[in-house]
Amino acid sequence: MHFNRRYCAPQGGFTLVEVLVAVVIFGVIAASVLQATQRSVRQQRVMEERLAANWVAQQVLSQMRLQTPWPPVGEQTEEVTFALREWAVAARVEDTNEERLRHIIIQVRHPDGENPVLTLDAWAARE
Repeated sequence: MHFNRRYCAPQGGFTLVEVLVAVVIFGVIAASVLQATQRSVRQQRVMEERLAANWVAQQVLSQMRLQTPWPPVGEQTEEVTFALREWAVAARVEDTNEERLRHIIIQVRHPDGENPVLTLDAWAARE
């Protein structure tokens, strides 16, 4: 059977190569959008965690300042529940060269974590 090209209607559409190129371009764009979205979600989770840890540290500092007018030198540890999470809090009070000033360091971490999520440095002054 012999076909004459004069009688064939021109066909529209894309070639296989054009479709493959379009799929590859779409795949690269979709992968980069997915990666950016994952990074954004991860960063948001870290920021929420640091915000909660900061709130816990500020609460511990406020309690220390309210309970005693002059925090004693030493270290205290406690477990705190906040934002449906458990937090391990270590508060250390140190003497300074100034008699009326004490340095307070509060570290907030996960109970099973080694590194603190947040460290808060504060000072307490005797009036």
